[in-house]
Amino acid sequence: MNTISTEKFYGGKICKRKPKSNTHWVKIHRVMPSHILGPMQYWKEFSKQADALATAAERSTKTDTLCTFVYQRTSDGSRKFAVAHPEVYWWYYKAKPQEHRCSYEVIPKGSPCWLYLDLEYLIQLNPLCDGSRMTKTLIDIIRTYLLNHYHLLCDRNSILILDSTSSEKFSRHVIFTLKDMAFRDNSHVGRLIKTIYNDIMLYLSSDIQSHGILKHFNKADIEEMLVVTKHGKKLFIDNGVYTKNRHFRVYLSTKWGKQSYLTVSPDCTHTPLNKCKEKELGIFLDSLISYFPNKSNLILLEFLNRSNVTAQLYSKVLTKTVREDDNQTSPYPEIDKYIRSIIDPGNIRVTKYFDKTKILRYEIYGNRFCENIGRWHKSNNVYWIVDLNKKEIYQKCHDEDCSGFSSVPKSLPEEIMFMLDTEGDILISSVIIDENIT
Repeated sequence: MNTISTEKFYGGKICKRKPKSNTHWVKIHRVMPSHILGPMQYWKEFSKQADALATAAERSTKTDTLCTFVYQRTSDGSRKFAVAHPEVYWWYYKAKPQEHRCSYEVIPKGSPCWLYLDLEYLIQLNPLCDGSRMTKTLIDIIRTYLLNHYHLLCDRNSILILDSTSSEKFSRHVIFTLKDMAFRDNSHVGRLIKTIYNDIMLYLSSDIQSHGILKHFNKADIEEMLVVTKHGKKLFIDNGVYTKNRHFRVYLSTKWGKQSYLTVSPDCTHTPLNKCKEKELGIFLDSLISYFPNKSNLILLEFLNRSNVTAQLYSKVLTKTVREDDNQTSPYPEIDKYIRSIIDPGNIRVTKYFDKTKILRYEIYGNRFCENIGRWHKSNNVYWIVDLNKKEIYQKCHDEDCSGFSSVPKSLPEEIMFMLDTEGDILISSVIIDENIT
């Protein structure tokens, strides 16, 4: 087991530079003490997410589950991945200056996870909304779906509510911490939540007075969950947080440059699942979506659709950690070079190539300019699509308000089209493609 140096978390270069107002604390920070019953003293950092996830899976033991965390270091969006036991990560994380706590948990693809929600709306567009009451209504609806589909009684004391609401935006994370119960992975959670979302929208848009599970609720209370956005009315649920290897902000963290820290909501009645001497540590552990120190008795809930709902023991489910093939370069280096030229000062974070459809997808960081709004997004990134069949390129966006947007397609430069026409797959680079983050 490796002894952890704080320099690994905060960067060795920090201490070598001239002292700044926010760096002197690194020099006086103590190394986490180790003891025989304590967590595994392992810590390793990576620049590539795939390497971090694979290492976390390989180094975890029956008694010590390692997790993958990611923290933002600079305003350009660059991030570093750290593999550590959650208690070890917390020790160093809590010592960071408050404004530097910009950490996220990576929810691994295919790993058991809690049912979780990301709730939000703009306060200026919804001045009369009561976010706390809306949250309670939604939680009660989900509890009823869990009872109906899994015969599972979910007490409100099993639900952790974290709040990072600011003067501009209502924002909450809701986590269902059901003892010995989890969903098989976040894709199953996503399908359940999207089913509930669609049921609610259908119920509110119809004249039907009785609508399955929702008939047990006051329709006016359900309608209160609709919020105004720049693109019409919708529920205050973010359905975009159930993608593979999702980054989900951790307890006490804020987004870079903001001061909206995730803290326990005043109306939260959660009873700690992880009982620790340090109360804050217990909350941190409970809030982690994919941390399960004892999986042997874990029951996994599955949701493919409303007619295909199952539950089975973890020990009977074949779970594998999939190493991602996401790269910073594609099989078409000339197109990569062209993309870099049009996104400057940004850079390519991930490139995906879909051979069957001949589509290239470039995830971008350091340049959030969106053609839909004509300016940079504050937090969500954009991505570019290259259609090799049509030899066209267009921009899309991860912001939920821009979810259906595609920019006007542009033709690839003539020199690239010429190479594609005359050389075909000769353009594909024969170099080994390095894996990178997702």
